[in-house]
Order: sequence, then structure tokens, then C-alpha cells
Amino acid sequence: MIKALLNNWQAKLGSVILATLFYINLQNSKILVREVNIKIEYPKLSGGLIIAKGSDTTFPVKVEGVRDYVNFYTPSLKAYISPADLHPGENIVNVVRFGGTTPGLRISKIPGKEKVKIIIESNVSRTLIIEPKLVGDPPKDYIKSSHFVSPTSLVVVGNPSEFDKVGRLVSLPSISLKDKTKTFTQKFKVPDLPAGLRYRDNIKEVSVTVNIVADSSTPGESIVLGVPVKCQNLDKNLEAEFSEQEVSVKLQSKTPLRSIQIIKGLNASVVCSHKYDPKTKKILPDSKPVVAKIRLEKAPSLKSVEIQGVFPDRISILYRVRPDIGSGGTGSEDGGDGNSDPGSEEPLPEPEEE
Repeated sequence: MIKALLNNWQAKLGSVILATLFYINLQNSKILVREVNIKIEYPKLSGGLIIAKGSDTTFPVKVEGVRDYVNFYTPSLKAYISPADLHPGENIVNVVRFGGTTPGLRISKIPGKEKVKIIIESNVSRTLIIEPKLVGDPPKDYIKSSHFVSPTSLVVVGNPSEFDKVGRLVSLPSISLKDKTKTFTQKFKVPDLPAGLRYRDNIKEVSVTVNIVADSSTPGESIVLGVPVKCQNLDKNLEAEFSEQEVSVKLQSKTPLRSIQIIKGLNASVVCSHKYDPKTKKILPDSKPVVAKIRLEKAPSLKSVEIQGVFPDRISILYRVRPDIGSGGTGSEDGGDGNSDPGSEEPLPEPEEE
């Protein structure tokens, strides 16, 4: 038996070694074919265009290569499309190239699944001014001193071809002042928009506060409600949102004064010092809320009135970039009331790349 095994042992040993090497090489060169969905890398768009929800985010491909290569490189594969193929609306386009691959790895399209759906929307905006309609008059000896709308305007974003359907003003239902003897607030649902348009910041309702005060006052100590707060030196590229839109003032009067005379003679304001940098497209020094002290001034007609306190004496201010400021930041920084132009239709600032 042993003699038979040892017979021509060199050839038998060579055969075993050759078979082992062949088996090892076969295992190392095993080819793997797999169908996977890879991420679509969206191109950067200009002119206020954005990739909308409902667009394809992945693309099916067939990956073929050495098993280790397929397993290692597949998660980093990406499909690219050309921005020249994209226009407002729904686009069915081809994938122009693949990224993240390596030599020895073959990527091919699957028959019948060569195209992707990309929906493009316009991100152009228009600012609509809200106009409340006040009708009637309060009872005798009462007057309307002021009214406030929050928010004061609505920013509509979407396809500019639909803007003519919404106009430039938002008219609210009539608000009756009949029998009103004190300050009150009414809330209204924002009007529905045509398809292709939406409100920025997802605003659902508008509130209107109407200040009603007695028509006359007697000498002595009193509190005046509803003095509006204004923004001084606001950068025209920014919006300023106050935590309180009005303040109350405690005063001492030596002579009788009409309430409307007092309210119109008082001026409450805060300094809005933040600026917009058109180069970095950022708010300077930062976009965090800040606390500002109320400044109160009185007209010469209130010379005999002594101001004893303002409540609150400080408010919080949150700055935002105006939605009608283009990517170039063309607004000036010489100060002003900071109101948006209701007729403006400009692309929103593009998000910064991380």
C-alpha cells in the first residue's frame, strides 16, 4: 500500500500543489454581480430654481466586479445628471455619468430603467402686504388709537407664472368697531394659494389687534396702552421681528389731555443695529435674538407730562434676511424703515454649502 502511494510521488505532489493554487486563485477572482440603488447627486441650480419633493433620489444600476471591490465601493457610488437637462416642471432625464467607482468595477444601467424623474420648482418670492378693513366707530367717548397686524406681510414662494392669481395685497374680512370699548384681537386664516405657490415659514393665520381707548383723560397718574414700537436704522436687507409690538407707558399729567393726543405724542423705538453682509450672505454680528432697550420720546405738546415708566422697558429682536434680497445682496445699508417692496419678485438667497 505504502509502496503504491510513493510510486511517482513527485507528480502526485505537484498535482496537489497545483490544485491548491488553482482553488485559491479561483476564490480570489470570484466575480460578483449585484443590482443596487445608488444616490443621485443633484446639480446646483441657479436663477431661483430648486429640486422639489417627489423627485427621484436613487438610481438602479448593475454593479459587476471582484466581490471585495463590489462590497467596498458600492455604498459610495453616485449618479450624476446634467443641469442643462433640467427646466421648471417635471423632467425625465438620463444619468450622464457615475462617480465613486474604481478600475475593475463595472457599472451599467438596467434595461427599462435608464431615466430618472426630477421635478424643478421656481423659488422666486413675492411679498404681499396685509390690509385689515376696519368698519364702524366705537361708542361715544371711545376712539381707536391704533391697530397692529401680525405678521404685517406674507411672503409667497413658488412659480412666478402663478403670482398674478394672488395679486399684491391680502384683504382680510371686515372688522367691526361697533360697541368696542377696549382693546381686542381677531385672528384670520390666511387665504389659500393656487397650486405651485406656498407661504414661506408655513404661516397659518394672521392676527389683528385694535387698541380702543377713552377719548379723554383727567389730570393725575394714568397708564397709556398700545404705544407702537418702531425700528430705527433698520438695514433695508433685513426684517426685524419684535417680541412685543407695543408698550404701555405710565405717566403723570398736570392738565387734562385727550387720550389720542397722548398716544400720538409718544414715540417708542429701538435701535436696530444689525447689518447684512452681501459677500458672505450673513447677518452681522450674528442671527441670534438680541435684547434692546425701549427709547421713549414725547412731542412738545406733552411738555407738562412726566413719564414715570415704560412696560416692558426692553424687547427681544430677531433679525431675518428679507426674502426679496437676491443672491448678490443688492439692497443698500443706509438705514430706513426696512419694509419689503410688495412688487418685488427676486430669487431667495441660496443656502450655503456645508
